[in-house]
Amino acid sequence: MDLTLVAVPYDLGREDVGSGRGPGAYLKAGAAELLRARGHDVDVVMVRREAPFGDELAAVLDVDRGVAAAVDAARRRGSITLVAAGNCNVTLGVRAGLQRAGDGDAALVWLDAHGDFNTPATTETGYLDGMPLAMLCGRAHRDAVDEQLAMEMLDEAAALHAGGRDFDRRERESLLASAVRVVEGAELRDRGPAEALAPALDTLAGARRATLGLDADEAPPAHLHVDLDVLDPTAAPGVTFPTPGGPSAGQLLQVIDLVRERFALVAVTVTSFTPDRDDEAGTTLAAGLAVLQRVTTELVGRP
Repeated sequence: MDLTLVAVPYDLGREDVGSGRGPGAYLKAGAAELLRARGHDVDVVMVRREAPFGDELAAVLDVDRGVAAAVDAARRRGSITLVAAGNCNVTLGVRAGLQRAGDGDAALVWLDAHGDFNTPATTETGYLDGMPLAMLCGRAHRDAVDEQLAMEMLDEAAALHAGGRDFDRRERESLLASAVRVVEGAELRDRGPAEALAPALDTLAGARRATLGLDADEAPPAHLHVDLDVLDPTAAPGVTFPTPGGPSAGQLLQVIDLVRERFALVAVTVTSFTPDRDDEAGTTLAAGLAVLQRVTTELVGRP
């Protein structure tokens, strides 16, 4: 398998601080070597912000322009793109890059303890990284995204959000009223991935096949986004906003398998690992590395 590992060492546009140190920790721990040992060809690309830091939104979109260029180049080579980043806002650059490379119809499966569906009108904190899914859908900071990334907005019906359990009140109302499919964290944890998530994935895959005119046995393309705080803090203590009630590490791997059985992954994002908050055993580091390995495991019967 031809893989491009894109490292994005930024936390809200600030380099090598907080969760921005996560990508470097993966590389130091041998992420590329682990993937190569599994028989993959791996190219490592480091994204850097071009302009000096001004404000968060401008810096985030500056970084995302670099991410878009890296993803575009990788996909044009036919390489599956793995993006290790500090924040969920990296998905804007990933989606822009996918669109440029002709993969803009990919479904989006978003795993996160938080909704990331806030807008300036609904947020209770003003936190910019509580908005990336809403930004992808054109609900927040649309003018800035249009100007800097020139991307089409995501069709909400092409997205599924799973694992959420920490929402602002109005954010949750907006998400549930949207066309985004939602499987909340309590369902995922208590009923298990096969029972809680598989039906929603089946529905999404079927809808994407119909939209794209694919045959019933064809796997539609997808972009999988994994915010490690979707995990219970016992499985991932090293995140910025740990939230109890999430799935175990084993359940997360089951979720990944369910996604890959139904979709052909063109890009994967893994975010929110904050090394300074991890335990001595490196539990969160291990979880992130496990995700990178699981998404690149060959599926029997899949070309």
